[in-house]
Amino acid sequence: MTDKLTLAVNHALNDVRLARARAMTFNPAMGLDAKRESAWCEYGFKEELTFDDLHKLYRRGGIAHGAVNKLVSNCWRTNPQVIEGEQSDESRELTAWEKASNQVFTHRFWRAFAEADKRRLVGRWAGILLHVKDSKRWDEPAVKGKALQKITPVWASALKVGSRDNSGAITMWQYTESLTDGSTAQRNIHPDRVLIIGDMSEDAIGFLEPGYNACVSLEKVEGGSGESFLKNAARQQNINFDKEIDFKNLASMYGVTVDELQERYNEAAREINRGNDTLLITQGAQVTSMVNAVSDPSPTYDVNLKTFSASVDIPSRIIVGNQSGERASTEDQVYFNGRCQSRRGDLSFDVEDMVDKMTYLQIIKPVAKFSIVWDELNEQSSSDKLDSAVKMSNINQTALASGEAVFSTDEIRVAAGYEPSGGEPLPEEDDEDEEEAEASDTAGQ
Repeated sequence: MTDKLTLAVNHALNDVRLARARAMTFNPAMGLDAKRESAWCEYGFKEELTFDDLHKLYRRGGIAHGAVNKLVSNCWRTNPQVIEGEQSDESRELTAWEKASNQVFTHRFWRAFAEADKRRLVGRWAGILLHVKDSKRWDEPAVKGKALQKITPVWASALKVGSRDNSGAITMWQYTESLTDGSTAQRNIHPDRVLIIGDMSEDAIGFLEPGYNACVSLEKVEGGSGESFLKNAARQQNINFDKEIDFKNLASMYGVTVDELQERYNEAAREINRGNDTLLITQGAQVTSMVNAVSDPSPTYDVNLKTFSASVDIPSRIIVGNQSGERASTEDQVYFNGRCQSRRGDLSFDVEDMVDKMTYLQIIKPVAKFSIVWDELNEQSSSDKLDSAVKMSNINQTALASGEAVFSTDEIRVAAGYEPSGGEPLPEEDDEDEEEAEASDTAGQ
């Protein structure tokens, strides 16, 4: 009966696999192998990725977790500045609008915004709840002109569209709040109190989505190699009896039946694996350990790691922290900083949306023009700046032999990381001055 049931279950599972393969045949987007339409089914890759899949990958996958956290931490290494007007000289005084807005855009504010950015990378988009000090319910419109208490980042799974108007604009959000006792509470939130960052469209591609398949393969390599080491460490025993052995007599020696003999040998094997000095007595049998050679998983692991690195545009050495050489690690860091600096340009649009939201709610006053300014991630270190200043000074010494200074004193001070002294450029000696000096020396002699 059991064998028939097993065959029926296997047959049903095979039918499911064939149905999925046929479905993938009519939907080529699910697989790239035109010759083998069921390849993705055999590889174990999912056809559709949900938020739960991406969130689970971030929570349990070390590579994906490291990629998201390293990108966010480097992009938000320093906070942006919201300035009035166009980007200008850093030495100018703060305007009255900038001083007032800095009371809102505090360090704690930007840390919460960075957390929302991280959740957006995991789940395609994320929400930010605005806690306005207006003593109103969450489902009521915010009172304009009130202060902002704080902002709260929210996962995409906790926010759902409650209702829309005839034009498609969202008129109410449904928020699932996680309470401290482990339960959840549902509440409606007015759109005035919600800001969305990321892309909510159905065809949006998440940050972790292109590399999801590579992470699935990485999990197989990690789990498979770990299981192989575990099975070898467990030292499973193989007992090979001679064909003349009478199992009834052997079972009678232990005082058990033939059916119970297997369990007695299992107990003996457990005792051998548990103890250091344990003896196994056999009669007409040979005992060997079932050990298989474990292949090196590094080549297969590196292939999938590089695939995932390409999908997130982050060098693999940056993700895993493996520095093979000073020059290679420096070049990877420079590239990664450039990639984060470029992404800061995209983050500026999210910050601008936040400033516009604050202006609409009259939390900050409107201004004719504002800009988002970030510092340079690939800026030279203090040691590098001093090295540049030394090189500039050496160039000046060499150039002075011909009567010209290439760099002024202020240029060298700025290159070293200091403020200019306001002094005049180094003097240049012309040919007439040299002739007068030579004539004066001759007359003195």
